[in-house]
Amino acid sequence: MVEMNTYAPVLIPTLNRYNHFVNCVESLSACTCADQTDLFIAIDYPFKEEHWEGYNNICSYVERIIGFKSLTIIKRTKNLGARDNIFDARERIFNNYDRLILSEDDNTFATDFLLFINEGLEVYKNRDDIFSIIGYNFPIDIPNNYTNDVYLFNGFSAWGYGIWKEKWVKLEWDINELENFIANKKRAKRLLNKNILKGLKRIVDTGRITGDTYICYYQTVNNLYSVFPVVSRVRNNGHDGSGIHGGNSRHLKQLYSNQHLSDGKADIYFPINIKPSKKIDEILIKYFNPSLLTKIISNPNGALTKIKKIFKIKPLKQSSKK
Repeated sequence: MVEMNTYAPVLIPTLNRYNHFVNCVESLSACTCADQTDLFIAIDYPFKEEHWEGYNNICSYVERIIGFKSLTIIKRTKNLGARDNIFDARERIFNNYDRLILSEDDNTFATDFLLFINEGLEVYKNRDDIFSIIGYNFPIDIPNNYTNDVYLFNGFSAWGYGIWKEKWVKLEWDINELENFIANKKRAKRLLNKNILKGLKRIVDTGRITGDTYICYYQTVNNLYSVFPVVSRVRNNGHDGSGIHGGNSRHLKQLYSNQHLSDGKADIYFPINIKPSKKIDEILIKYFNPSLLTKIISNPNGALTKIKKIFKIKPLKQSSKK
């Protein structure tokens, strides 16, 4: 176990998803070292009539939160949008802290989530090639002969992660550079997840940056990695249509909400000189870039929906008999 002198504060941005938010906070409060953790809640201001009920419930609930070292509530007086709500809160926190843990409001956690992120931030703070510590692991099968508790990947996941201020402030959100990267097929090939390339093209076309997509690009071009757990410390529950990016997929909802989490009982080993694993990279490539047959087998309803969209197939109208 790593000797800890500094515990990172946690930021949870939210707006109106009351049930998700309560589950997130309650789960976090049950984590080891929650009582050593400063919690920040950034509540954005409603911009739709249907937001008010959940928003008001959250505003009432936050006054009753216990179990943390301190609690700071940031309430917006106008709607900033998800991205700016996070960016502003993160900047405020970095005025007083050198590290930060950030989670979306639809996550729940293993009891050693905070311990995992904090220990990782401490162990790898001087590794210039490590950008962040991720609490989530993709639903992949890690080989039995891989003995480390963590692995390196040039990808990123926003589902519960820790960052250092010193490394974060070096990140420049430059859309213009994306066009050059996309045009250079040799460089773009370094992205193990080909969906990221589609996301980068979307950023260029719309001018709207999606943080996790851009960070994957940033890490790739700068030879940086994130540290991922072999066993996930985060479970995401947001694929129910209530969020901005999660969508509403029965298949994904079932996949992620049933994902196995750490039991929090074992000590975590962070090898200081860990290097990327070619075997895990191969597994990740297959996971992110499945064959058409794999897509159909794993999610037949989703595949059928996409086929209908491609060929613009409309549902047949049932004829009524008199």
